[in-house]
Amino acid sequence: CPQKCEHCGRAGATIPCRAAAGCSHLYHFPCAAASGCFQSMKTLQLLCPEHVAEAVDMEDARCSLCSGPGELQDLVFCTSCGQHFHGACLNISLTPRKRSGWQCPECKVCQTCRQHGQDSAMLVCEACDKGYHTSCTEPPIQGLPTGSWKCKNCWVCSDCGRHPAGLDSSCQWSPGSAVCGDCQQRRATTDAPMAPERSPQPDPPAQMLESPVPSEPMDAPVPPPELEPVGADEETQPLLDPNETPPDPKEAAPDPTEVPPGNAESPPGEQASVEVPPSEEPPEELPFDELPLDQAPPDTQPSDIQPPDVQPPEEPLPLLLPPEEPPSEELPLETPSLAELPP
Repeated sequence: CPQKCEHCGRAGATIPCRAAAGCSHLYHFPCAAASGCFQSMKTLQLLCPEHVAEAVDMEDARCSLCSGPGELQDLVFCTSCGQHFHGACLNISLTPRKRSGWQCPECKVCQTCRQHGQDSAMLVCEACDKGYHTSCTEPPIQGLPTGSWKCKNCWVCSDCGRHPAGLDSSCQWSPGSAVCGDCQQRRATTDAPMAPERSPQPDPPAQMLESPVPSEPMDAPVPPPELEPVGADEETQPLLDPNETPPDPKEAAPDPTEVPPGNAESPPGEQASVEVPPSEEPPEELPFDELPLDQAPPDTQPSDIQPPDVQPPEEPLPLLLPPEEPPSEELPLETPSLAELPP
C-alpha cells in the first residue's frame, strides 16, 4: 500500500526516519525540511523531530556561523549546499514555510530568473525568506520598500483572503498593500456615501425660508400707507359718514347735509393739509375761505386733531376724527354755505 507523509498526510512519501530504535515515519523531501527534521547531506540520513536529539553525534549537526550544535531543533537545512544554520544566528524566526526549500544567504537566488547577484536589488519575502529581484516582480518595483514585503506566493488579501494567483487577470494587486484592487474599490464605494450623509445642509435653508415667511405677513397688515390713497380722495368721506350715522341717529336730517359739504367744499380738504404743517398756515388760508366767522370752531378742531396728526403728515385718520367730535358745531356753520351754493 502507498506510504503517507507524516507531515502532509498524502501518499508518495519515500524518506524514512533513521532512528536507532526504528521509526515508521515517512516524509516527502520538502515536507521533511518543513517539519523540522534533521537532514544530513553526507550520510543521507533523516531524523524526525521526535528523534532529532540523536543528531548530536553527526558531523553535520553544526551551525556554519557559530560552529556549535546549539539547539538542534533550531537548525535549518540549506537545500542547495546542505549546511545547517541556527535561526537565532540568522536573526529569523523559523516556520514550516521558511524551512521548505530554504537557501542560505550564499546560495539564495531569484525565484523568478534563478540567477545570483544584484544582492542590493534582491527582495526577501518576510513569510518564506525567498529572494526576488525588484525587476523580476510582477509588477516591477522601483527601489526597495521601506516596510515589510511579501512575494506573490505568500501575499494574502486581508479582506477577501485571496492570493494573487487566485485573482482575476483584470484585478491588480500591489505587494506593498494589504488588500487587492477589488477590495480597494469596494472600500472606496463604502466610504463614498459618508460624504453625502452630511444632510444638515438642507435643514438651514428650510429654516431660512421659514424666517422670512412669518416676517412678510407681519409686515403686510402693519403698514397703514395703503389707507392713505383711500383717505386722500375726498370722495371717500361719504363712505366714512355712514359709519358715523349710528352715533347720530337723532339728527338724521343733518347727516345727509354733512356729506355734500364734505364733498363739495374743498376747504375741509385744505384744512386737513393746514393741520399737518405748523399752526402758522391756518390764519393765512382762513381769510380765503368764504366763512371768516367760522375761525373759532376750526381753531378748536386742530387743537383736538393736531396730536394724532403729528406723526402721519397726510394720513386720513385726522380727517375721520374731526367729523366724530364736532359734527354738532359744523352743522350750523356749514348749512349756510350749502344754502348759498344752489342759487
